Amino acid sequence: MIMNLYIMKKKLVFAAILAISLISWIYWSSSVETNDTFIILSRENYLYHNFLIEPRNTTCKGKPFLIIIVTSYVGHVELRSAHRRAMPPELLRSLNIARIFLLARIPENEKLITQAAIKDESEAFDDILQGSFVENYRNLTYKHLMGLQWASTNCYKAKFILKVDDDIVFNLNKSITFMKTINKTENLVMGYVLEYTKPRRNKENKWYVTWDEYSRNYYPPYLSGWYYITTPKVATLICDEATYHPKFWIDDILITGILTESLGFKLQHLPNDYWLEYYELLECCLRDMIDKSIMCNHVVGPNGGRNNLIVEFNEAVGHCESWKNCTQRSSEKPLKKVCIVNSDRTIFSNGQGQVELTKL
Repeated sequence: MIMNLYIMKKKLVFAAILAISLISWIYWSSSVETNDTFIILSRENYLYHNFLIEPRNTTCKGKPFLIIIVTSYVGHVELRSAHRRAMPPELLRSLNIARIFLLARIPENEKLITQAAIKDESEAFDDILQGSFVENYRNLTYKHLMGLQWASTNCYKAKFILKVDDDIVFNLNKSITFMKTINKTENLVMGYVLEYTKPRRNKENKWYVTWDEYSRNYYPPYLSGWYYITTPKVATLICDEATYHPKFWIDDILITGILTESLGFKLQHLPNDYWLEYYELLECCLRDMIDKSIMCNHVVGPNGGRNNLIVEFNEAVGHCESWKNCTQRSSEKPLKKVCIVNSDRTIFSNGQGQVELTKL
């Protein structure tokens, strides 16, 4: 009897030791995994928190109405110059608006620009935010998050953030006028919404995504990064959420799609006719303002490789507004019927449209 009790006691002690060992091993394993994840996320964060060049603290002095963050390739000096000429810094200050250009480190194969030149540009205009990561299409996620993080931290008193690409043309006055009509800014993420978009599985496609990179059949609704409106508070939430997600190289889909879906935000559409998808339409709209004094009421469009188009467009709009000599386009002859893009394209395609001008 005593021997049986001794054996039972010994078994219980052994089971307890085994249980403690198992719990300790599970805890240690999960800690290692957590630590590894934390290290990876910390490295991801470090990539867009470390700057080679940063604007001075006076960029968002006071309480600006708007901070514009412009994604720009480091070598796009002419495009940044065009933005500054279309919307000069002194004009932006008078409107209580700040603007920064988002750059990355010069890649080794880039021979047309030097870091000294970027430094000179920064000293001249004080509107450069340059990350320490290398300029690369697959690093756009870092650049995008860098801009949102910097703006929401340094310009947190701003009412709005406008994110644009440097090859996009937009009407500043109409953008401001529209933003002043936005009453509800909670969870505001507004732009050109793309829905039911499938990942491109063809290896020859520019947007090719592997199943390992993204395993779902459809992307969640997301915004084109060309132009969208949000707030510093929302940008902070998006950047915080990004620390819990693996990096995905298509920045628009990750930041305005996957992360906003995770946060439970509903994307909002810009008004109808706010957007021109093709640069040919923007060219037609501009030509009608200049030649026929017909006001272009559209706000956003791509420049089609014409660096100076943003300057020409805003000058023409300014002339219409100051001279008050432009008429409204007839509803019977909308721009998209007058200026015909013959080839069907999507926002992601590389096709070249053919434009036919018809008489009004």
